[in-house]
Amino acid sequence: MARRCIFARPNAATATSGGEPVYRRHEKMAYPRLPACAALAVAVLAIFAHGLRAQSQDKDPLTFEVASVKPSTGCPPACGLIRSTVGSAGYHVEGAFLRTIMTVAYSVTDRQISGGPSWMTTERFDIEAKAAGSHTVDELHWMLAHLLEERFHLLVRHETRQEPVWNLVVANGGAKMPVHDPEDKDYPPMGPQFAVDKDGGLCAVLQGRNETMKYLAFVLSRNMDRGTLDQTGLPGRYDVSLRYMPDGVHPRHPDGTEAPFSADCFDIFTALPRQLGLRLEAGRGPVEYLVVEHVEKPVAN
Repeated sequence: MARRCIFARPNAATATSGGEPVYRRHEKMAYPRLPACAALAVAVLAIFAHGLRAQSQDKDPLTFEVASVKPSTGCPPACGLIRSTVGSAGYHVEGAFLRTIMTVAYSVTDRQISGGPSWMTTERFDIEAKAAGSHTVDELHWMLAHLLEERFHLLVRHETRQEPVWNLVVANGGAKMPVHDPEDKDYPPMGPQFAVDKDGGLCAVLQGRNETMKYLAFVLSRNMDRGTLDQTGLPGRYDVSLRYMPDGVHPRHPDGTEAPFSADCFDIFTALPRQLGLRLEAGRGPVEYLVVEHVEKPVAN
């Protein structure tokens, strides 16, 4: 389910000095003026949709039933952990910066966020949030974003720009990833880590379980020079195991000396087709940006 983007109607409380709309997820969409007959049709559909939406929200609103947000006291050793709980019924965050939590909640990279005070990247927070039942990953992202907007009084403006991107597509010969059990409702986070090979060299290892291609594209975006868009057309969930040489990264040993890469560690453009049956194509596409208009430190609860 793709996350909805709901425009706020500009007013004295939400409009910027330039008149651009500021997003609040719970406010109504500002529609353009329509001819009378079309406006009537839209009104009828809106009333019908509102009734369905209200019934859905009464049954299972997209908010956490219980949530605690407080300054972190456990970092180190638990620094920067952000993951959904087993059963997809909540979120667990340990020692994470607000800006980092935003990258998960809004599915953007850090370079796609601008504005806001410096404490967003210097002060860490813990979050324990539980929902009444299980939810999809996209729904949990929506709920986490709503929690940030509520507890941090976070107000962001969304901008979409056409930019150079990498399109993640299926390579010749087809995908090579194992399909994961669709009954498994645990969605662990995925991120690259360095591993030491037999030859003493290093190689980045990206391992994921029960992952969508949309999420894989997001993880690649965080480690590349431009955004990556999922264009694979693969709807399922897969187990991912990828060894590659990160571009522009120079790993070091604990003593500070530079560590060499392993002889069989290849760049991402070579590793993806060989190991996952995927490849990257250069192109242009829409990239979402967030501009922080307002934020406050939460009151510990």
